[in-house]
Amino acid sequence: MSRTGRRPGDATRTRADILEAGRAAFASHGYEGATMRRIAGEAGVDSALIAYHFGTKEQLFVAAHQLPITPSELALLVEGPREEMGERIARFSMTMLATDESTAVSLMRSSASNPSAAAMLREFVEGTLVEPIAEQIGGPDSRERVALVVAQILGVLFARHIVRIPELALASVDDLVDRIAPSLQLYLTEPLP
Repeated sequence: MSRTGRRPGDATRTRADILEAGRAAFASHGYEGATMRRIAGEAGVDSALIAYHFGTKEQLFVAAHQLPITPSELALLVEGPREEMGERIARFSMTMLATDESTAVSLMRSSASNPSAAAMLREFVEGTLVEPIAEQIGGPDSRERVALVVAQILGVLFARHIVRIPELALASVDDLVDRIAPSLQLYLTEPLP
């Protein structure tokens, strides 16, 4: 019979194991399907230990989904020639944000069934992408332009990683970037109808 309660050893490692198991469970099963019991099993801890470190499942969800983009990565998206911004954003989106276990994919999967997850995805999109990129491109319709870029990216990520439409799920990153970058560039630099 296994012991319950605290796991002997490093509390920091235990906390990190719980976060990693939580991210994987939320990404694979969505918010509703990622039970505390399932996460505890994946982390090799008792579910009471999750409550001890994080409180509720919602609090674990928030802790597990810290923004996956650093200021230096964001700077790489918005700095450089404006006529290449669509390609930079497409490549970043299809590589950094687009693994099955990424925060963005996990938030998309969970946001379909949980209002808190939907709010987190909205905050992620607004704070990480819309605001800084809109500020960089400037103009009265800059937020609308970036919102259109984000909508296309989220649509492709959703179709590729959640719905798994074969033509997108099996495509290489380079092929996806080649296909979507021109549209993103149009949203960013051409007059909107």
